[in-house]
Amino acid sequence: MSRKLIIFSFVTASMLMLGIALQTVRIVDVFPLSRSRYLFKEAAFSTKSSANAEASGAELALFIYTNPNDSEGIKVKENLEHALELAKLHSETIAADDILTIKPGPWTALLLTGEDISELNQETIRSYVRQGGRLLAYTRFYAPEWNDLLGIASNKGYFTGANQGITVNKTVFPGYPDLPETNVLFSNNMLDVELRPQAQIYLSAQKSPLLWTFTYGQGKVVYWNSTSNVQKEGRGLMVQSIGLALDSLVTSQVASRSLNIDDFPSPVPQVDNPLIHKEFGLSTPAFYERIWWEDMVRFSKLYGWKYTGLMIGTYQNQTRPPLPSLLENTPKLIPYFGSKLLSLGGEIGLHGYNHQSLVTADEPIKSELGYIPWPNKAAMVESLQRLTELSSSLFPGHELKTYVPPSNVMNRTGKHALAEAVTSVDIISSLYTVGGEKGFLEQEFGVDKELPQFTNFPRISSGYVIDEGQKFFINDAIANFGMVNHFVHPDDALDINRSGGKGWKYLSQHFESWMSWLHKTYTYLEPLTVRDAVKKFSLYEAGTVNVHYGSEAITITTKDQLIPMHYTVRVPNHQTPEIPKEAGHLTSLDAAEGLWHLEALQPTVNIQLKESKP
Repeated sequence: MSRKLIIFSFVTASMLMLGIALQTVRIVDVFPLSRSRYLFKEAAFSTKSSANAEASGAELALFIYTNPNDSEGIKVKENLEHALELAKLHSETIAADDILTIKPGPWTALLLTGEDISELNQETIRSYVRQGGRLLAYTRFYAPEWNDLLGIASNKGYFTGANQGITVNKTVFPGYPDLPETNVLFSNNMLDVELRPQAQIYLSAQKSPLLWTFTYGQGKVVYWNSTSNVQKEGRGLMVQSIGLALDSLVTSQVASRSLNIDDFPSPVPQVDNPLIHKEFGLSTPAFYERIWWEDMVRFSKLYGWKYTGLMIGTYQNQTRPPLPSLLENTPKLIPYFGSKLLSLGGEIGLHGYNHQSLVTADEPIKSELGYIPWPNKAAMVESLQRLTELSSSLFPGHELKTYVPPSNVMNRTGKHALAEAVTSVDIISSLYTVGGEKGFLEQEFGVDKELPQFTNFPRISSGYVIDEGQKFFINDAIANFGMVNHFVHPDDALDINRSGGKGWKYLSQHFESWMSWLHKTYTYLEPLTVRDAVKKFSLYEAGTVNVHYGSEAITITTKDQLIPMHYTVRVPNHQTPEIPKEAGHLTSLDAAEGLWHLEALQPTVNIQLKESKP
């Protein structure tokens, strides 16, 4: 070999080695620690009131009856009331003796929530429906003498055991998937019935009718052969099934979607992960930078997401002061990914000084989590202050607003510690439903009842692979009030249990498939950071919506409500709603069921109902 060739080979090999070395250190050095200032630009929302508009027509009248001794019926009633409130529908509680005073009509409905109907006069109910009243039963009850009113041809009493799963026979609201019998999201103790031919079955469980409608005289009955309407997972169906009884119905939608990245930014494991090494041949930090984050950037650009990242300072388990400062030896991936997140228009919130839930030893938490309790509130305050110092140092000018409790576990002590330590934080995002598990913080959307300086904004769904049960729940929240709040964790791709050993390519493909479906199906859902989604929800919640119904027109008037405002509109399927172009946009959701989406650009919108062309 010639001397020149040897020198050239040496130089080439040296350059390759240098390139590899630079790639290795690039991830930790690409973000200069100059603490460049970042100012978050909040989304702007406008509200308007109608100019004393007068509308003719009937107002919706919903009367809820529950036997005061029926404990399960009371739970269904409370669940229904939450659902109606989120959809901006007003209801009234009525006693059995006062049902006689209800005037039957196409926009008046009596809602029964329990199975104890002993106080009800059957003939009073029958006469009310026969004369044009609308009746909904949210819990099945065994009363053979009611069979003809309910559209039941044969009633054999209760099934032995529970019926699981749901089959969608007709559209209550678009987008719901079928749930197989193996899915336990809905488990009902049902009546074994056969229905009259005129009954319309909308949902069934294991081939038995679960939700149906039946016309009786001039009125209509909607019957839930169900015991699951105590669950939040079915609130959207509870609301939208009211429209099956009425001639028409308008429900309100927040129209937002949020995507949270939990444990991000955070210290990244420096060791090789077997799953990542096998799939990509990369270290964990390199995978996060070159594969996972690049995909998240692509998803943001394709589907409009404005991510909210929840920062962790350290994964050490220390909970007793003095707690080490996080300013020294800060893993450089935290400022690197934090700046990338903010450059996409995202938000950084807090997850914790470490991943130890803010509870003391005498507060409930699952022992399986293996967490170390905090000795007192003061220690929690110190930990939150340490994390806030880190955030202020790395991202000056970015105000912290959102807090997500580690493992969604938080109690009274932790809430008070958060209020004291980080006064700018006014949003707590935990879980919408916990299934009764120990210690987890379950929330309703809206102002926290214990500490009203906080707004609760719970997680509805999570994960990269969204199974049929989660798809159902996501769709149900959209049907209820038009909102998505989804969480993912970067390290799901590293965990063989959470990923099922499938790897990131599998996870990302399934995740993108769901995002694409959501984006195409519900184009009106505005992608927002959590702080902006809460701002929009708070404005939505504070405004009022009044609807007047008629056979030829529906008029919506608002006060201090968002513009544009979004609604789900159900009209008779032989009619087509029309509005002036300047008033907004109408989009068909399901023509056969008369379901439409309305984006209203004015505080008052008059919808004309025209006979559909054959």
